[in-house]
Amino acid sequence: MRLNPLRAFRDSKKGSVAIVFALSAPVIVGFSALGAEVMYWQYTHRTLQSAADAAAFSGAAQLAQGRGLSDATAAASYAAYETGLSAVTADTPVVQSPPTSGAFSGDARAVEVVLVERKPRLFTKIFFTSPTVEISARAVSRTAGARPACVLALNKSANKAVGFAGSSTLVLEGCDVASNSIASDAIDFQGATQVTTECASAVGGIDGAGGSLTLTDCAAPYAGARPFPDPYAGLTFPTPDTCDQTLKDDLSVSPGTARTVSPGTVTTYCAGSPNVTIQGDITFDPGMYIFDGVDVSVNSTATLVGSGVTIFLTGGAQLHMNGGADVQLSAPTSDLDPYQGVLIYADPADSNIEHVLNGNSATSFTGALYFPTSDVVFSGTNDEDLNACTLLIADEIEFTGNSFFGSDCASIGVETAETAQVVLIVE
Repeated sequence: MRLNPLRAFRDSKKGSVAIVFALSAPVIVGFSALGAEVMYWQYTHRTLQSAADAAAFSGAAQLAQGRGLSDATAAASYAAYETGLSAVTADTPVVQSPPTSGAFSGDARAVEVVLVERKPRLFTKIFFTSPTVEISARAVSRTAGARPACVLALNKSANKAVGFAGSSTLVLEGCDVASNSIASDAIDFQGATQVTTECASAVGGIDGAGGSLTLTDCAAPYAGARPFPDPYAGLTFPTPDTCDQTLKDDLSVSPGTARTVSPGTVTTYCAGSPNVTIQGDITFDPGMYIFDGVDVSVNSTATLVGSGVTIFLTGGAQLHMNGGADVQLSAPTSDLDPYQGVLIYADPADSNIEHVLNGNSATSFTGALYFPTSDVVFSGTNDEDLNACTLLIADEIEFTGNSFFGSDCASIGVETAETAQVVLIVE
Protein backbone atom coordinates (compact mmCIF):
# COMPACT_ATOMS: atom_id res chain seq x y z
CA MET A 1 0.00 0.00 0.00
CA ARG A 2 1.46 3.35 -1.06
CA LEU A 3 1.55 6.19 1.59
CA ASN A 4 0.72 9.77 0.74
CA PRO A 5 4.02 11.78 1.07
CA LEU A 6 2.26 14.85 2.47
CA ARG A 7 0.46 12.77 5.05
CA ALA A 8 3.73 11.22 6.08
CA PHE A 9 5.30 14.65 6.50
CA ARG A 10 2.34 15.84 8.47
CA ASP A 11 2.40 12.90 10.84
CA SER A 12 6.17 12.99 11.35
CA LYS A 13 7.41 14.42 14.71
CA LYS A 14 11.03 14.76 13.76
CA GLY A 15 12.41 18.40 14.00
CA SER A 16 9.33 19.81 15.74
CA VAL A 17 11.40 21.41 18.52
CA ALA A 18 13.56 23.23 15.98
CA ILE A 19 10.51 24.64 14.29
CA VAL A 20 8.96 25.84 17.56
CA PHE A 21 12.28 27.40 18.62
CA ALA A 22 12.69 29.12 15.26
CA LEU A 23 9.24 30.64 15.54
CA SER A 24 9.64 31.74 19.21
CA ALA A 25 13.31 32.82 19.10
CA PRO A 26 12.62 36.42 18.01
CA VAL A 27 10.14 36.83 20.86
CA ILE A 28 12.58 35.38 23.40
CA VAL A 29 15.45 37.53 22.16
CA GLY A 30 13.21 40.59 22.11
CA PHE A 31 12.06 40.18 25.70
CA SER A 32 15.62 39.45 26.81
CA ALA A 33 16.84 42.61 25.14
CA LEU A 34 13.98 44.60 26.65
CA GLY A 35 14.75 43.19 30.11
CA ALA A 36 18.44 43.98 29.76
CA GLU A 37 17.67 47.55 28.73
CA VAL A 38 15.29 48.04 31.67
CA MET A 39 17.93 46.68 34.03
CA TYR A 40 20.40 49.16 32.52
CA TRP A 41 17.95 51.96 33.25
CA GLN A 42 17.60 50.74 36.84
CA TYR A 43 21.37 50.61 37.24
CA THR A 44 21.66 54.13 35.83
CA HIS A 45 18.98 55.34 38.27
CA ARG A 46 20.81 53.82 41.25
CA THR A 47 24.03 55.47 40.16
CA LEU A 48 22.21 58.75 39.62
CA GLN A 49 20.54 58.53 43.04
CA SER A 50 23.90 57.99 44.72
CA ALA A 51 25.23 61.06 42.91
CA ALA A 52 22.18 63.11 43.99
CA ASP A 53 22.62 62.03 47.63
CA ALA A 54 26.31 62.99 47.57
CA ALA A 55 25.52 66.30 45.89
CA ALA A 56 22.79 67.26 48.37
CA PHE A 57 24.99 66.29 51.32
CA SER A 58 27.89 68.40 49.99
CA GLY A 59 25.63 71.38 49.40
CA ALA A 60 24.13 71.23 52.90
CA ALA A 61 27.61 70.88 54.39
CA GLN A 62 28.51 74.23 52.80
CA LEU A 63 25.46 75.84 54.40
CA ALA A 64 26.44 74.34 57.75
CA GLN A 65 29.75 76.21 57.49
CA GLY A 66 28.04 79.51 56.85
CA ARG A 67 28.60 79.65 53.10
CA GLY A 68 26.01 80.85 50.63
CA LEU A 69 23.98 79.23 47.88
CA SER A 70 26.67 79.80 45.22
CA ASP A 71 29.19 77.78 47.26
CA ALA A 72 26.57 75.12 47.99
CA THR A 73 25.73 74.86 44.27
CA ALA A 74 29.38 74.56 43.27
CA ALA A 75 30.05 71.87 45.87
CA ALA A 76 26.91 69.94 44.98
CA SER A 77 27.69 69.99 41.24
CA TYR A 78 31.27 68.86 41.82
CA ALA A 79 30.15 65.99 44.06
CA ALA A 80 27.52 64.89 41.52
CA TYR A 81 30.02 64.59 38.68
CA GLU A 82 32.60 62.91 40.91
CA THR A 83 30.14 60.23 42.01
CA GLY A 84 28.69 59.14 38.68
CA LEU A 85 26.83 61.92 36.86
CA SER A 86 27.78 61.92 33.17
CA ALA A 87 28.92 65.25 31.82
CA VAL A 88 27.96 64.02 28.31
CA THR A 89 24.42 62.70 28.76
CA ALA A 90 23.23 64.65 31.81
CA ASP A 91 21.56 68.01 32.20
CA THR A 92 23.18 70.62 34.44
CA PRO A 93 22.44 69.72 38.08
CA VAL A 94 19.59 71.72 39.61
CA VAL A 95 20.51 72.84 43.13
CA GLN A 96 18.00 74.80 45.22
CA SER A 97 17.96 76.07 48.77
CA PRO A 98 15.37 76.15 50.14
CA PRO A 99 13.75 73.23 48.28
CA THR A 100 10.73 74.01 46.13
CA SER A 101 8.89 70.74 46.76
CA GLY A 102 8.56 67.93 49.26
CA ALA A 103 8.35 67.87 53.04
CA PHE A 104 11.16 70.42 53.41
CA SER A 105 9.86 72.96 50.91
CA GLY A 106 10.84 76.46 52.04
CA ASP A 107 13.29 75.21 54.69
CA ALA A 108 16.39 77.43 54.47
CA ARG A 109 18.51 74.76 56.17
CA ALA A 110 17.83 72.24 53.40
CA VAL A 111 19.37 71.72 49.94
CA GLU A 112 17.49 70.02 47.11
CA VAL A 113 19.34 68.46 44.17
CA VAL A 114 17.67 67.13 41.01
CA LEU A 115 19.76 65.23 38.45
CA VAL A 116 18.58 64.20 34.98
CA GLU A 117 20.37 61.95 32.47
CA ARG A 118 19.18 61.15 28.94
CA LYS A 119 20.33 57.71 27.85
CA PRO A 120 20.06 56.60 24.18
CA ARG A 121 17.39 53.98 23.56
CA LEU A 122 18.55 50.56 22.39
CA PHE A 123 15.91 47.89 21.76
CA THR A 124 13.04 50.12 22.90
CA LYS A 125 13.60 52.57 20.05
CA ILE A 126 11.55 50.12 17.99
CA PHE A 127 8.50 51.12 20.02
CA PHE A 128 9.21 54.82 20.74
CA THR A 129 9.93 57.77 18.49
CA SER A 130 12.14 59.58 21.01
CA PRO A 131 15.84 58.66 20.67
CA THR A 132 16.55 58.88 24.43
CA VAL A 133 14.99 57.91 27.76
CA GLU A 134 15.00 60.42 30.64
CA ILE A 135 16.18 59.11 34.03
CA SER A 136 16.04 61.39 37.06
CA ALA A 137 16.93 61.33 40.74
CA ARG A 138 16.23 63.75 43.59
CA ALA A 139 17.72 64.16 47.05
CA VAL A 140 17.34 66.60 49.92
CA SER A 141 19.87 67.12 52.71
CA ARG A 142 19.42 69.30 55.78
CA THR A 143 21.52 70.56 58.63
CA ALA A 144 20.25 69.27 61.96
CA GLY A 145 21.20 69.02 65.60
CA ALA A 146 22.10 72.70 65.72
CA ARG A 147 22.54 74.46 69.05
CA PRO A 148 21.94 78.19 69.57
CA ALA A 149 24.99 80.30 70.44
CA CYS A 150 24.58 83.58 72.33
CA VAL A 151 28.24 84.51 71.90
CA LEU A 152 30.18 84.02 68.64
CA ALA A 153 33.62 85.33 67.65
CA LEU A 154 34.08 85.37 63.86
CA ASN A 155 37.86 85.93 63.67
CA LYS A 156 39.43 82.89 61.99
CA SER A 157 42.90 82.98 63.54
CA ALA A 158 43.09 85.27 66.59
CA ASN A 159 44.38 84.12 69.95
CA LYS A 160 41.73 84.56 72.65
CA ALA A 161 39.07 85.35 70.09
CA VAL A 162 36.67 84.86 72.99
CA GLY A 163 38.42 85.77 76.24
CA PHE A 164 37.27 85.75 79.85
CA ALA A 165 39.42 87.70 82.27
CA GLY A 166 39.56 88.90 85.88
CA SER A 167 36.79 87.79 88.21
CA SER A 168 33.99 88.05 85.68
CA THR A 169 30.92 85.82 85.88
CA LEU A 170 29.01 84.99 82.72
CA VAL A 171 25.78 82.99 82.56
CA LEU A 172 24.44 81.89 79.17
CA GLU A 173 20.94 80.54 79.65
CA GLY A 174 19.95 77.96 77.05
CA CYS A 175 22.78 78.69 74.60
CA ASP A 176 26.48 78.27 73.83
CA VAL A 177 29.68 80.26 73.47
CA ALA A 178 31.55 79.67 70.20
CA SER A 179 34.67 80.78 68.30
CA ASN A 180 35.69 80.41 64.64
CA SER A 181 39.40 80.89 65.40
CA ILE A 182 41.83 78.06 64.66
CA ALA A 183 44.18 79.20 67.46
CA SER A 184 44.91 76.79 70.30
CA ASP A 185 43.33 79.32 72.69
CA ALA A 186 40.39 80.31 70.50
CA ILE A 187 38.35 80.42 73.71
CA ASP A 188 40.48 81.42 76.70
CA PHE A 189 39.80 81.51 80.44
CA GLN A 190 42.01 83.48 82.82
CA GLY A 191 41.92 84.56 86.45
CA ALA A 192 38.94 83.72 88.65
CA THR A 193 36.39 83.95 85.84
CA GLN A 194 33.31 81.71 86.05
CA VAL A 195 31.30 80.84 82.95
CA THR A 196 28.11 78.78 82.91
CA THR A 197 26.79 77.75 79.50
CA GLU A 198 25.16 74.79 77.79
CA CYS A 199 28.33 74.09 75.80
CA ALA A 200 31.48 75.73 74.42
CA SER A 201 32.79 75.06 70.91
CA ALA A 202 35.80 76.29 68.94
CA VAL A 203 37.30 75.53 65.54
CA GLY A 204 40.66 75.64 67.29
CA GLY A 205 41.30 74.90 70.96
CA ILE A 206 39.93 75.89 74.36
CA ASP A 207 42.43 76.93 77.02
CA GLY A 208 42.15 77.29 80.80
CA ALA A 209 38.61 75.90 81.07
CA GLY A 210 39.36 73.74 84.11
CA GLY A 211 37.66 75.21 87.17
CA SER A 212 36.28 78.17 85.20
CA LEU A 213 33.75 76.54 82.89
CA THR A 214 30.49 74.86 83.92
CA LEU A 215 28.63 73.04 81.14
CA THR A 216 24.94 72.29 81.57
CA ASP A 217 24.17 70.33 78.38
CA CYS A 218 27.34 68.63 77.14
CA ALA A 219 30.00 66.50 78.79
CA ALA A 220 33.01 68.49 77.60
CA PRO A 221 33.83 71.52 75.45
CA TYR A 222 34.25 70.85 71.73
CA ALA A 223 37.62 71.64 70.16
CA GLY A 224 38.23 71.21 66.43
CA ALA A 225 34.60 71.97 65.59
CA ARG A 226 33.21 72.93 62.19
CA PRO A 227 33.22 76.71 61.50
CA PHE A 228 30.05 78.37 62.70
CA PRO A 229 27.97 80.34 60.19
CA ASP A 230 27.42 84.06 60.58
CA PRO A 231 23.61 84.41 60.56
CA TYR A 232 23.80 88.04 59.40
CA ALA A 233 26.48 87.65 56.73
CA GLY A 234 24.08 88.75 53.98
CA LEU A 235 22.61 91.73 55.83
CA THR A 236 22.97 95.00 53.89
CA PHE A 237 24.23 98.05 55.72
CA PRO A 238 22.05 101.16 55.17
CA THR A 239 23.22 104.34 53.45
CA PRO A 240 23.63 107.24 55.91
CA ASP A 241 21.48 110.35 55.45
CA THR A 242 22.54 113.94 55.88
CA CYS A 243 22.99 115.39 59.34
CA ASP A 244 19.98 115.50 61.65
CA GLN A 245 21.06 118.40 63.86
CA THR A 246 18.02 118.13 66.12
CA LEU A 247 18.83 114.50 66.89
CA LYS A 248 22.43 115.35 67.75
CA ASP A 249 21.42 118.26 70.00
CA ASP A 250 18.82 116.17 71.84
CA LEU A 251 21.30 113.35 72.45
CA SER A 252 23.80 115.81 73.93
CA VAL A 253 21.67 117.25 76.74
CA SER A 254 23.06 117.53 80.27
CA PRO A 255 22.56 114.94 83.07
CA GLY A 256 19.01 114.75 84.40
CA THR A 257 17.50 116.29 81.26
CA ALA A 258 14.95 114.13 79.43
CA ARG A 259 14.45 113.98 75.68
CA THR A 260 12.48 111.79 73.29
CA VAL A 261 14.30 111.42 69.97
CA SER A 262 13.20 110.34 66.51
CA PRO A 263 15.18 108.23 64.01
CA GLY A 264 17.89 110.01 62.03
CA THR A 265 21.56 110.28 61.14
CA VAL A 266 24.34 112.02 63.02
CA THR A 267 27.43 112.74 60.92
CA THR A 268 30.67 114.69 61.17
CA TYR A 269 28.93 117.45 59.16
CA CYS A 270 26.69 118.29 62.11
CA ALA A 271 27.51 121.48 64.00
CA GLY A 272 29.24 121.39 67.35
CA SER A 273 31.51 118.73 68.79
CA PRO A 274 32.54 116.06 66.27
CA ASN A 275 31.33 113.33 68.64
CA VAL A 276 28.29 112.64 70.80
CA THR A 277 28.29 112.27 74.59
CA ILE A 278 25.00 111.08 76.05
CA GLN A 279 24.50 112.10 79.68
CA GLY A 280 20.74 112.63 80.01
CA ASP A 281 17.59 110.49 79.95
CA ILE A 282 16.90 109.56 76.32
CA THR A 283 13.82 107.77 75.03
CA PHE A 284 14.28 106.44 71.49
CA ASP A 285 11.28 106.24 69.19
CA PRO A 286 11.26 103.10 67.00
CA GLY A 287 13.48 103.25 63.91
CA MET A 288 17.04 103.54 62.61
CA TYR A 289 19.73 105.67 64.28
CA ILE A 290 22.89 106.01 62.18
CA PHE A 291 26.19 107.41 63.48
CA ASP A 292 28.55 108.14 60.58
CA GLY A 293 32.14 108.87 61.66
CA VAL A 294 30.87 110.02 65.04
CA ASP A 295 32.03 108.34 68.26
CA VAL A 296 29.23 107.79 70.77
CA SER A 297 29.94 107.85 74.52
CA VAL A 298 27.24 106.94 77.03
CA ASN A 299 28.09 108.30 80.48
CA SER A 300 27.19 106.67 83.77
CA THR A 301 24.52 109.33 84.35
CA ALA A 302 22.62 108.36 81.21
CA THR A 303 19.41 106.40 80.85
CA LEU A 304 18.59 104.94 77.43
CA VAL A 305 15.13 103.49 76.80
CA GLY A 306 13.56 102.36 73.53
CA SER A 307 11.78 99.56 71.66
CA GLY A 308 12.01 98.74 67.96
CA VAL A 309 15.40 100.46 67.76
CA THR A 310 18.43 99.70 65.59
CA ILE A 311 21.69 101.63 66.10
CA PHE A 312 24.11 101.69 63.16
CA LEU A 313 27.81 102.57 63.41
CA THR A 314 29.80 103.44 60.28
CA GLY A 315 32.69 105.57 59.05
CA GLY A 316 34.87 104.43 61.93
CA ALA A 317 32.32 105.34 64.61
CA GLN A 318 33.07 103.87 68.04
CA LEU A 319 30.54 103.07 70.78
CA HIS A 320 31.55 103.33 74.44
CA MET A 321 28.95 102.70 77.14
CA ASN A 322 30.33 103.53 80.57
CA GLY A 323 29.60 101.51 83.69
CA GLY A 324 26.52 102.66 85.55
CA ALA A 325 24.52 103.67 82.50
CA ASP A 326 20.99 102.34 82.65
CA VAL A 327 20.20 100.84 79.23
CA GLN A 328 16.85 99.28 78.30
CA LEU A 329 16.91 98.89 74.51
CA SER A 330 15.24 96.33 72.27
CA ALA A 331 15.38 95.59 68.55
CA PRO A 332 12.55 95.71 65.99
CA THR A 333 10.32 92.63 65.99
CA SER A 334 8.26 93.18 62.83
CA ASP A 335 8.68 90.66 60.01
CA LEU A 336 8.49 93.60 57.60
CA ASP A 337 11.58 95.30 59.07
CA PRO A 338 14.78 94.29 57.20
CA TYR A 339 16.66 94.70 60.49
CA GLN A 340 14.28 92.60 62.53
CA GLY A 341 16.01 91.41 65.69
CA VAL A 342 19.11 93.62 65.22
CA LEU A 343 19.76 96.13 68.01
CA ILE A 344 23.30 97.33 67.12
CA TYR A 345 24.98 96.88 63.73
CA ALA A 346 28.58 97.99 63.10
CA ASP A 347 29.52 98.46 59.44
CA PRO A 348 31.44 95.40 58.09
CA ALA A 349 33.59 97.89 56.12
CA ASP A 350 35.06 99.15 59.42
CA SER A 351 37.76 97.14 61.16
CA ASN A 352 40.34 97.49 63.94
CA ILE A 353 37.78 99.27 66.11
CA GLU A 354 37.08 98.34 69.72
CA HIS A 355 33.62 98.96 71.17
CA VAL A 356 32.97 98.89 74.91
CA LEU A 357 29.58 97.88 76.33
CA ASN A 358 29.16 98.45 80.06
CA GLY A 359 26.05 98.83 82.15
CA ASN A 360 24.51 98.11 85.52
CA SER A 361 22.49 95.30 87.04
CA ALA A 362 19.34 96.47 85.22
CA THR A 363 20.93 96.81 81.78
CA SER A 364 19.03 94.98 79.06
CA PHE A 365 20.12 94.54 75.44
CA THR A 366 17.30 92.69 73.69
CA GLY A 367 18.32 91.60 70.21
CA ALA A 368 21.49 91.03 68.22
CA LEU A 369 24.64 93.05 68.89
CA TYR A 370 26.42 92.60 65.56
CA PHE A 371 30.05 93.76 65.11
CA PRO A 372 31.29 91.49 62.28
CA THR A 373 34.74 93.11 61.82
CA SER A 374 35.09 94.98 65.12
CA ASP A 375 36.13 93.92 68.62
CA VAL A 376 33.90 94.19 71.68
CA VAL A 377 34.77 94.48 75.35
CA PHE A 378 31.67 93.48 77.27
CA SER A 379 31.79 94.31 80.94
CA GLY A 380 28.25 95.35 81.65
CA THR A 381 25.70 93.24 83.46
CA ASN A 382 22.62 92.19 81.59
CA ASP A 383 19.40 91.90 83.57
CA GLU A 384 18.97 88.26 84.66
CA ASP A 385 15.67 87.67 82.88
CA LEU A 386 15.08 84.08 81.73
CA ASN A 387 12.84 85.43 78.96
CA ALA A 388 15.58 87.73 77.67
CA CYS A 389 17.31 87.46 74.30
CA THR A 390 20.83 88.74 73.70
CA LEU A 391 23.09 87.64 70.86
CA LEU A 392 26.65 89.01 70.66
CA ILE A 393 28.58 88.47 67.42
CA ALA A 394 31.91 90.22 66.91
CA ASP A 395 35.33 89.72 65.37
CA GLU A 396 36.84 89.27 68.84
CA ILE A 397 35.12 89.41 72.24
CA GLU A 398 36.48 90.01 75.72
CA PHE A 399 34.42 89.67 78.90
CA THR A 400 35.65 91.57 81.94
CA GLY A 401 32.52 91.91 84.06
CA ASN A 402 29.43 90.05 85.22
CA SER A 403 26.92 89.33 82.46
CA PHE A 404 23.79 87.33 81.70
CA PHE A 405 22.68 86.23 78.23
CA GLY A 406 19.26 84.74 77.51
CA SER A 407 18.28 82.84 74.38
CA ASP A 408 14.50 83.26 74.29
CA CYS A 409 14.63 84.80 70.82
CA ALA A 410 11.80 83.09 68.94
CA SER A 411 9.31 85.93 69.27
CA ILE A 412 11.86 88.65 68.47
CA GLY A 413 13.09 87.44 65.09
CA VAL A 414 16.78 87.21 65.98
CA GLU A 415 18.75 85.06 63.53
CA THR A 416 20.48 82.95 66.16
CA ALA A 417 23.99 81.67 65.47
CA GLU A 418 24.16 77.89 65.52
CA THR A 419 26.79 75.36 66.54
CA ALA A 420 27.46 71.62 66.39
CA GLN A 421 25.48 71.00 63.21
CA VAL A 422 25.30 67.66 61.45
CA VAL A 423 24.14 67.04 57.88
CA LEU A 424 21.47 64.42 57.16
CA ILE A 425 19.96 63.14 53.92
CA VAL A 426 16.25 63.55 54.61
CA GLU A 427 14.65 62.83 51.21
